[in-house]
Amino acid sequence: MTTHTTTSSPSKRHITLSSCSIMMLLKCYILLSLISDPFKSSSSKMAVLSFQLGGMPLASTQRRQQTRGDAFVVIRKETISPLLLARPPPTSSFDLDAIEEFEKQLDAAQQSSLSEDDETMNNNKEIKEGTITFVVPKELHNSRIDAALSSLLEPPISRSRCGTLVTNGIVSVLEKGAEEPVVMTRKSYKVEAGSEIHLQQDFNEDHETPTKIIPEDIPLNIIYEDEDIIVLNKAADMVVHPAAGNWEGTVVNALAHYLTQVSPFGSGEFVSLEEGGAEIESLGDHEEDEIEVEGTDGEAAATFLRPGIVHRLDKGTTGVLMVAKTKQALAELSKSFADRTVKKTYIAITVGNPGRGVVIDKPIGRHPKHRQRMRVVPDHRNNAYGGRKSKVSNSGSMSLSQMGRRALSRVDTLAFDGKLSVVQVNIETGRTHQIRVHLQDRRTPIYGDDVYGLPDWNKRLSKTRNVNRPLLHAHRLEIDHPTTGERMVFTAPLADDMIQTADTIWPDGRLEQPNLFQ
Repeated sequence: MTTHTTTSSPSKRHITLSSCSIMMLLKCYILLSLISDPFKSSSSKMAVLSFQLGGMPLASTQRRQQTRGDAFVVIRKETISPLLLARPPPTSSFDLDAIEEFEKQLDAAQQSSLSEDDETMNNNKEIKEGTITFVVPKELHNSRIDAALSSLLEPPISRSRCGTLVTNGIVSVLEKGAEEPVVMTRKSYKVEAGSEIHLQQDFNEDHETPTKIIPEDIPLNIIYEDEDIIVLNKAADMVVHPAAGNWEGTVVNALAHYLTQVSPFGSGEFVSLEEGGAEIESLGDHEEDEIEVEGTDGEAAATFLRPGIVHRLDKGTTGVLMVAKTKQALAELSKSFADRTVKKTYIAITVGNPGRGVVIDKPIGRHPKHRQRMRVVPDHRNNAYGGRKSKVSNSGSMSLSQMGRRALSRVDTLAFDGKLSVVQVNIETGRTHQIRVHLQDRRTPIYGDDVYGLPDWNKRLSKTRNVNRPLLHAHRLEIDHPTTGERMVFTAPLADDMIQTADTIWPDGRLEQPNLFQ
C-alpha cells in the first residue's frame, strides 16, 4: 500500500476552515427554520438543502461530500416529532408604553419643525441681532421696497408707513452676491427675488416721523429768490432737511417759516401754513420716482420732509444751495443735475498739497462695515487703476454697493504754505461725500473732517481756532433757470472761520480772488 502524504498550503487550510464555519452556520439556520416552520406535508420524507462554494454543480444523492472546497449537506427530518419543536412564545424585553410615548414626542417635534418651516416659507422672516430679516419671494420680484415690506410684515402696515421707515434709514438691503447689507433710504428702490430686507426690530418705538414740519424763525442768508426758486448761502452746522435725529433746526424748517410768512414772492406750491405746523404738498409716487436729490445717492427725494430739495450739502459744509418752490421747477432742476449741465465749484482747505490739474475719476460706494461712511471702490468696468486688472471680472454679479457709482472731481491747488493748502474743486457728479472721500484717497484730507480727516490735525484746528467742522464751501453754482432757461451763476463768499485759516495759508488771496473773501 502506498501512502501519499499531502501538505496543505495555508490558503487551502483557510478555505477548509471557512467551509466548515459556513456549514455550521447552515446547520443552525436549518434547525431554526425547521423549528419555526412546521412540515408543509406529512408525506414529505426528506428535505434536502444543498449549498455550493466555488460554482460546482450540486449532487443531491450524496449525504455529505467535500471536494475542492465544495460542501453539500443532506438532512433527514422524517422522524422529527412536532412536539419536540414546541417552544414558549417569545417575551418582549421592550417597554411598549415608553416606546409609544417617545413616538408621540417625536411626532410632536417633527410637526413643530414642519410648522416652523411653513411659517418661514410663508413669511420669509427671521429675527436676529435686533433686526427682522425678510427674504424677498419670487412674487415680489421687482417690487418697490415700501410695497414689498408692507406685504411681508405681519401684522401688515400701510405702504405709506413702510415708505417712512425706509426714508428714516432703519431699513437695509442685502443684495444677491453682496457681503454686507446697505442702508436703503430710497423707497422707490426695486427689490430682487432672493435678496434680503433687514428691518430694525424696534421700528415701532423711536422712529415715528412727524406729520407736519414745524416752521422756525431761523435766519437765512438769501442770495436770490423769485416765484420758482430760492438760492441760499447755507450756514455751517445746519442740516438741509428733517431726518431721524434732526427733526428741527433744518433749512426746511427755516424755509417753512420764511416762505409762508415773509417771502415777497409767495410760498410756492409745496408749503402752506396750517395749525400746528406747515402743511407740505407731496408729489405722487410716479412724480417722486422721477426726482433724485443730488448728494444722496438715490435716496427718496420729494417726500413731505424735503419740499423742493434738489441737491444737498453736508451738515458742516457751507455755501450755495438752491431750492425749488414749484413742482415744475423741481422736475427741471432735477433733470439739469442728472444731465450734468450744472457746474459746481467748491473751495476746501486740505492737509497737504493735492496738486494742480488733478483729475480724480474713481467710483464711490458705501463702506462695507461703517454704513454711514463712503469710500473709493475698485472700478471693475474699465480698469481705472493704472492698467491693473481687477480680481473680479464679472461685474454683472456684483451689487451696486460693491461696484460703487462713478465720481469725477477736478482739483487745483490755489495756495500751499508747506503744510496746508487752499484748494478749488470742480465736480461733475454729486456723490455722497464725494470731495471728502476723493481728497482722503489722495492722502490730502480736508482740514477738520472728523470722518475722513486726520485726528491730530483736527484737534489742532479745534484748539487753535475753535473750528469743529470740515473746511469745505460750495462757492459757485452755474445752472439754467428752470422756467426761463436763462443761464444763471450764483456765488457765496467763504464763511468767517474758513477765511481766518485761508488768510494764513494764502496772504495774497484777497487780491487774487477777492470774490472768495467778500
